[in-house]
Amino acid sequence: MATTPSLGKQSASASPPLLWLYALFPAALLLGFAVAYEPQGVSFVWSWVPSMGIDLSFRIDGLSFLFAVLISGIGCLVQIYSLSYMKSKINKRSFHLYLTLFMLSMLGVVLSDNILLLFVFWELTTITSYLLIGFNHEDETSRKNALQAMLITGAGGLALLGGLIMLGEMAGSYQMSEILQQVETITEHSLFLPSMLLVLLGAFTKSAQFPFHFWLPGAMAAPTPVSAYLHSATMVKAGIYLMARLSPVYAASDVWFYLLVTAGSITAFWSALLALRQTDLKLMLANSTNMALGKLTVLLAFGTEYAVAAALLLIVAHAFYKASLFMVIGNVDKSTGTRQWHSLSGLKDPLKLSFVAAVLSAMSMAGLPPLLGFLSKEYLYKASLEVGIVPTAILLLANALIVAMTLLLMLKPFLGKKDEHSVAAKSIEHEKGLWLPPMLLAVGSFAVPVLALGYLQNAVIDPGSLAIFPQGTPKTVYIWQGVNLPLILSVVTLVLGVLIYRSHAVFLKVTGTLLRFLPQGNKVYQRGLNGLMAVANWQTGLLQHKHLSLYGLGFFTVLALLLLQPTLAVFGAVPVGVLSEIHETHFYEVALALLLVTSVAACLVARSSLLAVAALGMVGFISTLVFMLYSAPDVAKTQLLVEILVVVIVALLLRHLPSLTSVPSHSLSRRTVHAIVASVLGLAVTGILIAITHTPLDMTLSEFFAENSLPGGHGRNIVNVILVDFRAFDTLGEVVVVAMAAVACLGLFTTKNRAKNRIESIIFRSTAHIVAVLMLVFSVYLLMRGHNLPGGGFIGALIAVIGFALLMLAESAGYVRERLRYSPLKIAIFGVALALLAGAISFPLGLPFMTGLWWKEILPLGTPLLFDVGVYLAVFGAVLGILLRINEELD
Repeated sequence: MATTPSLGKQSASASPPLLWLYALFPAALLLGFAVAYEPQGVSFVWSWVPSMGIDLSFRIDGLSFLFAVLISGIGCLVQIYSLSYMKSKINKRSFHLYLTLFMLSMLGVVLSDNILLLFVFWELTTITSYLLIGFNHEDETSRKNALQAMLITGAGGLALLGGLIMLGEMAGSYQMSEILQQVETITEHSLFLPSMLLVLLGAFTKSAQFPFHFWLPGAMAAPTPVSAYLHSATMVKAGIYLMARLSPVYAASDVWFYLLVTAGSITAFWSALLALRQTDLKLMLANSTNMALGKLTVLLAFGTEYAVAAALLLIVAHAFYKASLFMVIGNVDKSTGTRQWHSLSGLKDPLKLSFVAAVLSAMSMAGLPPLLGFLSKEYLYKASLEVGIVPTAILLLANALIVAMTLLLMLKPFLGKKDEHSVAAKSIEHEKGLWLPPMLLAVGSFAVPVLALGYLQNAVIDPGSLAIFPQGTPKTVYIWQGVNLPLILSVVTLVLGVLIYRSHAVFLKVTGTLLRFLPQGNKVYQRGLNGLMAVANWQTGLLQHKHLSLYGLGFFTVLALLLLQPTLAVFGAVPVGVLSEIHETHFYEVALALLLVTSVAACLVARSSLLAVAALGMVGFISTLVFMLYSAPDVAKTQLLVEILVVVIVALLLRHLPSLTSVPSHSLSRRTVHAIVASVLGLAVTGILIAITHTPLDMTLSEFFAENSLPGGHGRNIVNVILVDFRAFDTLGEVVVVAMAAVACLGLFTTKNRAKNRIESIIFRSTAHIVAVLMLVFSVYLLMRGHNLPGGGFIGALIAVIGFALLMLAESAGYVRERLRYSPLKIAIFGVALALLAGAISFPLGLPFMTGLWWKEILPLGTPLLFDVGVYLAVFGAVLGILLRINEELD
């Protein structure tokens, strides 16, 4: 018998042609950026939330153009590589989709000109990276590392949000371009330092700077294409981009300088040391990414003209060689089944093209001329020599360690002689998608400085430098500048790297001794997480005690304590004469009040479940009469229908509940506490009502709706016009909540029971069929008339639900489901979609979402009616779905 391959396992099917669209899409974006870009910058603005000053504003200048080109260009190559690398995976469609969403999120970060919009995309990179890092979700390590990355970067994102809000408030605008023009105002503000610290916390977590450096190597649990993309052009570069973008605002601060130099130097040196200790080739590259990010952070701390040029060169160089090397290591893994360097040798022959790409990329990473890595290293040393000997020495040692790691990465796996411990390698390079993308990037590391240095200078270095350091003069980049101190330091770096490589065993022994006495980031994180979980478990055990009565008591006690002081203040502020003043009353008002008190008393003293339910329902029905008497017919109808549904649900539950006589009574002290809490809440509500009725009301809003309901909303029922036109967006949110509640409620019931649970009465059954049809017709009538008379989609839906509830009790839940044809949940989802469609119809006309449109000249129809129909279907499907499932569950 044939077996179906499990998720993530190999499948014989080839990549569908449509998957190539995932590679063509970033290519089209790259072309679009190249056409639209102008060195002085280009802006695109669309109104989003005008009342809050938030626009969908995007800007392409030198800095954002550099990142956008890398994100889309390398994204295209990674997608091509993934088509071959993931071809045997049955879930490859999801992978390409996640990768595309990741790319779009990162593009949103670097192109957003509104800092709140930037934050939205920032958090989207966190979510999409979680999906990619944990893509092999059947593996516990993948799940654990994905969660670690999301928790650390997500926590940093919350800090970033606080910093960005402070920044926007200081500048009086949330537009990045306007903020950069308010530098003097911002630096003198009291929130300057707190905002800077919060922004740096977000940037450090995202770009894995010390002490948050440990999450990035853990992200290697992701498939290799993800690693190639995440480490070269996306996510980890987001923090670097943010620090570069906000350098004009914060760079003058000494705190900025020392924090960036300290964190960047520790990250660069420590990560280079860890990279050389790894045996997994992928982990080597991961730690070397940390090292490159540390160097970029140090360069942004320097903030000089040479430092800015070096940072821009390093961003380009690192993206090229790191993406290429990750793809090559992916090919090694695919060919041999391992990434352990001591088990690999002689791969030059079976992986000839990958070897060529690896050599060029490794030369760039080691800093050999004339590749991009050599250029970035030369200008790195120029910048560090301007600052001092200590940072220069730290960066030189870190670079030397990476040179040694590069030799370890290349010599034995590719050029070493095979022995009995070597793993056999198979040829895989018949798949062009596996070697062409890394080859193009490797060749680019050579071609860009040799053939396109002028374009790089004009399109990236000059405008990018001005974006980071507006007061400076961009440095012109040359491949050869003669024999100078930076060149000598480059030679020293290479020589020192070779010496460290040759004494690799001694290095491992010495650093191993050192590591035993130092805390490890992963262990510290895990201890912190375990402590947090212990506190959460203790808190859950304390609060989630599974006693419903105690839950209610706790909630109402806290509410009473919160309202106690305002209540005393209200009674203290209201004159005594007001409290004793007797207004003109009518007999029916006194009667309703007495009935209400009597019903509450009956509910309290009842020893019969049926009597308690009847008394509680009486309270609801009397409240309905109060609303009706005081001119709130829509609220009264809604209250009445809700009470009826409560009665139906309680009727279903009643025979499954224990008798009240079997429930032990509370102690006297417990009942005293209940009485005190109830009394405080009752006095609080009374005080609030007294305060409201004796305070002049601002009728501005009421008068506005009264005056504009008919001419603006084409309806005489002001309540309905507010719900489906003026405040339709609020109603949409409420409808979505109802649908989500239905989904959650249905998820709690696991039974698939379809047995009949009905009232055995031929009279009831016959009557129920007639009444159900009448109620359904009446519900449609109320829906259609709701814009001008009491009614509407919500009320109509509840009446329809009650009609079907009668059928359910007369026949069965299965009988009702058969008559519906569609599941209630699908009806609810369709209703929400219809409501969204009604709001989106205004978009083609250039109007805001949920703008009401009418065609009175043709028919008395409009989008508010369509929206109300959506509300009707959503409420109907959600409530009926819950009712049917409860009936099936309890049978």
